[in-house]
Amino acid sequence: MELAFIIIGIGLYGLASVLAVVSFVRPGPSTERNVRVSMAAGSTALLAILLLHGVRSGTVPAFSRFDAMACYSVAATAAYLHMAMKDRTRGISIIIAPYLTAMLILAVSSGYTGTVKAPAVQNMWLGLHVLTAFVSYALFSLAGILALAYVLQDNNLKRKRITTLSRLPALETLDRLMSHQVGIAFLTLTVSIVLGFVLVRMTGGDGRWLTDPKVAATVMTWAVYAVLVHMRASAGRHGRGLALVTVLGFCCVLFAFVGVHAIANSVHSFPLISVPVGQ
Repeated sequence: MELAFIIIGIGLYGLASVLAVVSFVRPGPSTERNVRVSMAAGSTALLAILLLHGVRSGTVPAFSRFDAMACYSVAATAAYLHMAMKDRTRGISIIIAPYLTAMLILAVSSGYTGTVKAPAVQNMWLGLHVLTAFVSYALFSLAGILALAYVLQDNNLKRKRITTLSRLPALETLDRLMSHQVGIAFLTLTVSIVLGFVLVRMTGGDGRWLTDPKVAATVMTWAVYAVLVHMRASAGRHGRGLALVTVLGFCCVLFAFVGVHAIANSVHSFPLISVPVGQ
């Protein structure tokens, strides 16, 4: 049953990617709506998997590669759908739908296990720490995608050409939306970091946590966005330069989320339990 949900979930995100291309080439309210419906259905399938894993492991289902990516995809989808309902964001789906599809496929190809060993601490603070971390990752990613669209639209306008890229949202809209996403994400990441240190104190963690590669990468990410938030708040800066910094921050998020685990051992990596799918 889990394997079926995985196939259905990734398949629906793949369908959303195809529909996003169709919607971008031949825009229309029905095609864009179909993209959102497909992404929402895909995230529902992922939620079903996470629920099964949560019941099985008795902990927050976010500590295996696939579960972490599923949480991230669900959060990013929710953030995108919420934004799309409030603002005209035509064309953004052509970036976010294939991106999430590729991330899910990579997560499955890296090795799927049914569950993992739960961390030593199990309380409300752990749940809040994980929740705020994934919300911040999702919102920062959405801001990065909006920033990428900003750069593409800006290049298109500077060349004074009318192409399919002209169908992306206006620069003012993109700038406003990515600023909004960054502001909320920065707050939630700050809360997540504080909760992480609270958990360390509660469990009597040693100095390994302070020098952990993932912690260092997360603090670096926080610092990049702190500069970005300061630039917007104090100097009221906007435009291409801020969009490029936002893209840089997005790269830092990806490194802190998945990249650091590929090059270093982290105390955030919990040992896997070999449980076949469906058992």
